Amino acid sequence: MTLVVDGVFFQLAQTGITRLWRTILPLLIERVGMPVVFLDRGGKTGEFFGAEVVPFPAYKSKYTADDSKLLEDVCRHYGAKVFASTYYTTPLRTPSVLLVYDMIPERLGFDLSPRDWQEKEIAISHARRHVCISNNTRRDLLEFYPELDPALATVAHCGIDTTVFRPQDPSAVAAFRKSLQLDRPYFILVGTRMQPYKNGKLLFDALEKMSNTDFDVLCVGGEKELPSFGAGGPRILRAELEDRDLALAYAGAEALVYPSLYEGFGLPAVEAMSCQCPLISTSHGSLAEVAGDAAIKITGHSTEELIDALHRVRNPDLRATLIERGTTQAGLFRWEPFGDHLAGAIRQTASDAAAGAFEEFYDRWSLIRSFQAEVDALM
Repeated sequence: MTLVVDGVFFQLAQTGITRLWRTILPLLIERVGMPVVFLDRGGKTGEFFGAEVVPFPAYKSKYTADDSKLLEDVCRHYGAKVFASTYYTTPLRTPSVLLVYDMIPERLGFDLSPRDWQEKEIAISHARRHVCISNNTRRDLLEFYPELDPALATVAHCGIDTTVFRPQDPSAVAAFRKSLQLDRPYFILVGTRMQPYKNGKLLFDALEKMSNTDFDVLCVGGEKELPSFGAGGPRILRAELEDRDLALAYAGAEALVYPSLYEGFGLPAVEAMSCQCPLISTSHGSLAEVAGDAAIKITGHSTEELIDALHRVRNPDLRATLIERGTTQAGLFRWEPFGDHLAGAIRQTASDAAAGAFEEFYDRWSLIRSFQAEVDALM
C-alpha cells in the first residue's frame, strides 16, 4: 500500500495551509504505516525526509479533469491505495481522504461558479472520508453537504509547535524589538488584511478615531500597502517573519488583534496564546472553540467596541488573567493527535479500498470525469 499526496497548494500559495502541511507531513510519514509519495508541483516544496518527492506538472484550473486522469496514472504507477490532496485535486479511482479547512466560500456567499470552487465540490464528493480542522468546519460541511455520512466526517484540531511557540526569553524579545525599532508598545495583526472576512480594516478604522496613541501596530505578512496616520497616531510597520521571530513578536505585543468574521480554525490565535500574548478576537466561525474563555471577545462590527478592548487589554490584572487562561487553552492543541487521527483515517480508507468497498462508486465517477475531460478539450 502507498499513499500519494498532491502538494498542489505549495504551488498556489504560501499561507497557513502550506504551514499546516509542512508540519503534519513528517508526522504522517511516521504514523501512516505505508510509503508516502509527495507530488511536487513546480519545485515549490523542498525535501520531506521519509517521503519520495516526485516532480509533477503545474496545476492549471482549466484542465482539472485531465489533471485527474494524470493523477490516477501516477497513483496506479505507485500502487497507491489512498490519495490525499493539500487542496482540491482528485484522481479517478484511487480513494481520497480530504482535509477540510473551512467552508468560507459557501458560508459567506462567494460566487462559486469559477472552476476552482467547482473543484472543491468535486473533491468533497470524491472523498470517502473527511477530516475537518474544527467542529465548526464539520458543522458547516454537513450543512452544505447533507448527503455525507456524518460518521465519516471527523474532527482533528490543528496544533502548534511548542518548541517554537512558547513563552520567550525577555532578552530575546528585547533584541527582536530593537531589530524592528519597536521602541513603543505595539499590537500585532497577522496575515492578509484586505480580505473582507479577515476584517483587518476594523483595526485601522478604530485607530482613525483614536487620538494621541502611545502604541504602534506590527503587521506580519499580508499586503505591502499600509495605512498612514498623522501626528499623534500609531506607526504601522510590516514584516515577513519566520516562526521563531513570529513567536518573539507575539511575546512582545500588547495583544494579537484578530477580528475575523470567519475562520476554519484560527492558528494565530493559538500561537499567540501559547506565547503568553493576550488575544482580542471574535466568536465567529471556529474562534469560539479555539479561544474559549481566554480572549477579550468583540463582535467584529464596532470600532468603539474594539477601541475599548485595546484599552482594557492593557490593564495589568486583566492581562494576567488572559495570559493564564490563554496558556491553558493553547495547551489543548497539539499536532501529534492531529497526525494520529489523519493517519488512522488514511489506514481505514486503504483497508476499505482493499476490500472493494468503493469500486462501484469509482466506476461511475471515472466515467463522468473522463467525459468532462473530453468536453474541456473541445472548449
